[in-house]
Amino acid sequence: MTQAPSSYGTRDPNVFSRGSLKFTYELLRENDAELALIIDDILQSDPLPRAEESQDTKSRDTEAQNTEARDGTDTDDSASDHFKITLDPMQIHAILEALFRHDEQYQDTQNICQEIMGQALIEDWMKLAYQMLAEQPKEQQSSTVH
Repeated sequence: MTQAPSSYGTRDPNVFSRGSLKFTYELLRENDAELALIIDDILQSDPLPRAEESQDTKSRDTEAQNTEARDGTDTDDSASDHFKITLDPMQIHAILEALFRHDEQYQDTQNICQEIMGQALIEDWMKLAYQMLAEQPKEQQSSTVH
């Protein structure tokens, strides 16, 4: 499901943050458990390696780990994890359909923040779908677009 390239950008359409994937999971799990499990499998896999850290960041991390060991607090930095999505086009299509259904279902709710975040999430998955279409060989593109 995921793979670690030698380098990646967090703005690449096929790279999603842990937060985006968790929100996708939350939106899908009520109505489409199978798709939610696919997302959960990605979240359970190894994240992409982080960019080279500065010496200052490394010393802060060491200090945080020492503090954690002393007082039992958790300084987990997994929120900044990113994952490369390598799902097939049909899975991406199904995820988008489910997100659109969820968006329509909850459009009239009072939670405007969740609605805005849901729209941004749909845009991220759409970017991935567009990238996948652009990378298809020419003969497949003509059979995909009717």
